[in-house]
Amino acid sequence: MVNTLKVTAFIILIVIAIAGFASMIPQLESPAPEALEISGEMTGAELASVGQDVFESPDAGCTACHALGREGLRGPDLAGIGELAAGRVSVETAEGYRRKAIVEPCAHVTEGYDCIMPPTLLQTLGEAKVTALVAYMQSLGGEVTVQYTGEQAVGSASATGGELVQGNTAEEILTAAGCTGCHTIGAIGVPQGIGPDLSTIGASMDAEEIRKSIIDPDAVISEACPGKGEGGNQVTGPCPPALMPKDYGQKLNATQMEMLVMFLSGLK
Repeated sequence: MVNTLKVTAFIILIVIAIAGFASMIPQLESPAPEALEISGEMTGAELASVGQDVFESPDAGCTACHALGREGLRGPDLAGIGELAAGRVSVETAEGYRRKAIVEPCAHVTEGYDCIMPPTLLQTLGEAKVTALVAYMQSLGGEVTVQYTGEQAVGSASATGGELVQGNTAEEILTAAGCTGCHTIGAIGVPQGIGPDLSTIGASMDAEEIRKSIIDPDAVISEACPGKGEGGNQVTGPCPPALMPKDYGQKLNATQMEMLVMFLSGLK
């Protein structure tokens, strides 16, 4: 009985020490992001203009996979998608189809492509920016019919800041943060995602390097990003800049950050 109490007390002390250490780690500071004003009084053209800013922002990450007028790195060409969406699914409107393609990306997958798009954009961006993104998609060759009537009548949405990531385990955090939509991470994550395979990342990077890569992903560019070469063949090469969002220093609290670092550094 005495030994059991000693072991329990020792474990509690270790947990307190880890929590104390994590709380001392400073969060990454960055300039306040530009605000995107989104209101219910916006015209379709105005909403689509804001949606273009969302599309091009690192927070959304759309340009990491998609392009206009050509095939993207891992996603289809979106030029003219506003017109194409109108008859893509007979039981859905063009507006409904575009929204589902953003918030439930695996519901309708373009032929010839895998479902690698993270299903977390609604949580990451919020209702206002998702609505603006739908408007922008509709404007690409189609008519903008969507209107913003969601979270707030008038308000602002951060161009790069999203809601804090939720999760109490490393696996939950990786999924909620959208990491599993771009990376293979052992038994979790999408196979052949747009980012490098992290299944054995701990064998090539130590904890400090992994932490820095999460906070400042462009500090060291990986040479192991999957892509397409001539003839559509799968190749591996340097990851394009701005592939990974740079706001995880704000979206993850100190404890979550250390949980991810410990988990990933243990993948040998």
